[in-house]
Amino acid sequence: MITRLLRHPTFALLIMASLASPFASAQVAVEIVGDTAHATILLADGQGGTYDAEVTIAFDAPLNLTASSLNLTAELFNPADPVMRSRLPAGLSFTDAFPMIVTVEPPTLDWIFTTAFDGAEDGSGALSFRNEYLLEIHTHNLAWSPAGPLRLLKAPVGGSFADVTEDVLEGSARARGRGGAFSQFVIGVDANNSGLPLILGVIIPKTSALSLRLVSAVLDDLLRGQLVGLLADVLTAVTSAIVNPVLGCTNALVPLDQFMASVQQNADSGNIANLWRAQHDVVNDAGELESLAQTLRFSLLRCTGAP
Repeated sequence: MITRLLRHPTFALLIMASLASPFASAQVAVEIVGDTAHATILLADGQGGTYDAEVTIAFDAPLNLTASSLNLTAELFNPADPVMRSRLPAGLSFTDAFPMIVTVEPPTLDWIFTTAFDGAEDGSGALSFRNEYLLEIHTHNLAWSPAGPLRLLKAPVGGSFADVTEDVLEGSARARGRGGAFSQFVIGVDANNSGLPLILGVIIPKTSALSLRLVSAVLDDLLRGQLVGLLADVLTAVTSAIVNPVLGCTNALVPLDQFMASVQQNADSGNIANLWRAQHDVVNDAGELESLAQTLRFSLLRCTGAP
């Protein structure tokens, strides 16, 4: 099994102070059921407004999954804050109806914080998982509409947000997406929701982001060549979508699905690094590639007119 090492280790304890925050701990309840974490969040803005969310994170083969090792916190922010707005790419915005940011930054916990060990614990207390997780934010503060503009956005702590949406479902509003690493999540609004703005402002940038991530992955030459070829076919189809959106986006789905299937197969067989852990000493190539491919697929489906 490939385990890709980071060249520059990062600090895993950046968010430890938030565990002691009365605001966060009093209003964020986390429950672990099997390989899934459920968080119930209720925050007040001090002016009579309340904001609720249910956050669900389903893992693939997690180890040491506990509320403490997950370290999920939430807080309200000002959508008009220029610093926050500077973290958004063109076309994306925050909504006043749900100014909540969820941070998931698993720390490296000392063994004394852990309890009795079972088959899903190794005694370190530090969270790890294979491949990717599926994260969903469900809130009653937002209303779902078919083919609407709501999106799940993800960013490194203090960094730039990117659209990682895999689906937006009804039930008030439920935005979900995948990831191979953690950080901060918000629900935003995308103005580039259809037509040419969707292709130029979302689909082509997502295709480029996936291609760039593939370049940084550690792969053998044969596998890299196969995946590069599939993405070249995706890009060719996406480029043709400028003239014929439905046909071009439909044609892009086939090689993209083949790309995702190849990533999954090679991750399972050990040819692509697919481990994430709280020590921040490895890079989860498979999980990151899967996340970028899934959100590209979501946008391609929107381009074809699928709900």
